[in-house]
Amino acid sequence: MNAATAPVSPAPVWDVINGFTSYWALSAALDLGVFDALAKEADTGTGLDAAQLAAAIGAVGPGPVTVLAETLVALDLLTAVEDRFHLTPAAERFLVSTAPASMAALVRYSPGPPNAWPGLADTVRTGAPEPTVTADLIELYPALVRATGPTQAGVAKAVAAELERRGWWPEQPTVVDLGCGSGAWLTGLLQSRPNGQVIAVDLPNVLPIAEQAATDIGMRDQVIAVAGDYLDVTLPVAAADVVVLAHVLRAEPTDRAQQLLARAVELAGADGVVVVVDYTRPDPVRNGIGEDGEDGGGGEDRSSVYGAARHELLLSLTMLASTAGLGVTVADLRSWAAAAGAELVDSFEPVPRQHVRLIRSRTPEATS
Repeated sequence: MNAATAPVSPAPVWDVINGFTSYWALSAALDLGVFDALAKEADTGTGLDAAQLAAAIGAVGPGPVTVLAETLVALDLLTAVEDRFHLTPAAERFLVSTAPASMAALVRYSPGPPNAWPGLADTVRTGAPEPTVTADLIELYPALVRATGPTQAGVAKAVAAELERRGWWPEQPTVVDLGCGSGAWLTGLLQSRPNGQVIAVDLPNVLPIAEQAATDIGMRDQVIAVAGDYLDVTLPVAAADVVVLAHVLRAEPTDRAQQLLARAVELAGADGVVVVVDYTRPDPVRNGIGEDGEDGGGGEDRSSVYGAARHELLLSLTMLASTAGLGVTVADLRSWAAAAGAELVDSFEPVPRQHVRLIRSRTPEATS
């Protein structure tokens, strides 16, 4: 049978349906402590069989545990050698609860409020989530920002090293972190500049988490906490060496996101730098060519662009489900920066799937 007469496969539909099952398989494994139990045996290299794993997690017997563990193997989260199960490198690094870069909590909270998803069709139709969803998200924020901490800490340290390499990281910097969340950015930056100062801005129910993070590393005195809306809250400084916008722009409607970037550019002034970290959607198509330079005229080519951005698009949809945001594109950042008298000078990926953009003023002092 040639390609012209080959039957159309339902695989893409099943993949999406099974995505729901896959998520809950991972969630159940975390709730049961499957990865932590296997981590305790990792040094021996022997792994656990289904009966041993059942005993370790307090399950009644090996049958149901076998089904779950085999599914996790199929999802590349465990490996199986004969009848024994082992952690994959990714599971060991990101799913063991005590691992420095653990995403175990993020698995639970990254999708946002559970009630946002059944109402997604209405959100798309009306352009905004139900008020109850927004209220649930605000309540969820403290747990969500804590969950992002391990991942963001690594990104912050990498960015500090990059800023130092470029000569944009003074010995006693002033940093403004707009939407400081877990405090991972302010602590990651301060650890390389213990004589610096950070202005940390976030909602009243989130700010104590960042304050505690600074306390935990003995640098609470270097942090000035400011509670309120980062667009119009009064700051104790008029300028900063570094302004951080980490995963906040995509959650805002377009007008607020542009205003927030403009405020960051103003704070950075002629010599500072705005650090934007976000999951950017593909740039829009203009006259058949994407603003990212990709050919948008042919369906196949444009499909490949969207396929490559699957992760970023799904996270943008997560924003749509529970916030007023639609995500953000690189074209947005370029346009908004230009309107504020600045430009996007570089992009890099210090940690897989964590995209960093550096924005600086167009004045001679900043571009010389």
